[in-house]
Amino acid sequence: MREVASALALLLVLPVLSVAQTKTTEQTLMDIEHSWAATALKNDVKTLDGILAANWTGTTPEGTVQTRAESLANTKAGKFTKSEVSGMKVMVLNPTTAVVTGIWTGVGTDAKGVKVDTSERWTDVFVLQGGTWTCVASQSTTVKK
Repeated sequence: MREVASALALLLVLPVLSVAQTKTTEQTLMDIEHSWAATALKNDVKTLDGILAANWTGTTPEGTVQTRAESLANTKAGKFTKSEVSGMKVMVLNPTTAVVTGIWTGVGTDAKGVKVDTSERWTDVFVLQGGTWTCVASQSTTVKK
């Protein structure tokens, strides 16, 4: 009888542990996204280097494919006074894969010297590799004002 009670107690606790783990993963990924946005303000290539996987690719709002090296170079060269994310949603697909969506708002000058005042809806795909979440793919679309 005690074994049955212990088994039932365990079954009641497991869903709570699972939700807690998901919330931790969700918060971790949202924190990464906030850090990513902050890299544009400080030209912080080192932080971005840790966020993007070695094989990362992104699709820009213009539809061009951007490599990791190009993204790092653009972060180093841009001058932003505003770079923030909002409206984030995290979808944990399995313990090692998640998709994060949200809106990025940026004001400043891009790597080519072009003035920027925009909002973009984005999707990032993250994988957990070696205990670290890294982004493997991104896509952004300009939100019309």
